[in-house]
Amino acid sequence: MTEMHDPDLQNKSRRATGILSENLHFVANEPSLAFYRLQEHVRKSVPPMIEKRVQVQKLHKELQGHYYDVEYAIGAINSIKNCEEPLNNIQEQLKNALFLSQQIKYEHTRRLKTSQIDNDAQSKPNKNVPV
Repeated sequence: MTEMHDPDLQNKSRRATGILSENLHFVANEPSLAFYRLQEHVRKSVPPMIEKRVQVQKLHKELQGHYYDVEYAIGAINSIKNCEEPLNNIQEQLKNALFLSQQIKYEHTRRLKTSQIDNDAQSKPNKNVPV
């Protein structure tokens, strides 16, 4: 292969390439083109960002509601802890009431039995007693 080294052609090629590169650099960095590209970028990226912001706000409201629910539950649990002594007193009083109820039933049935025995004794004639 033979190489052609035409200095004039190489010189013209370098000049054309340099001018073309300079023009491309100028066009790429022109302020109006930069603003166009910036506007294009904003137009493409802002709607998804707004959608994400709306989603974040919605999630924030839901999270706020859950936060209030948890705060309320913690307060309820703390109030239950404070009720231990009154609940123990109630339990003790219920035990006493059940015990007293059982005693009353026992006394009632005992009195019924003794009154029945007395009634039976009065209604039956005594065989040992002469008439």
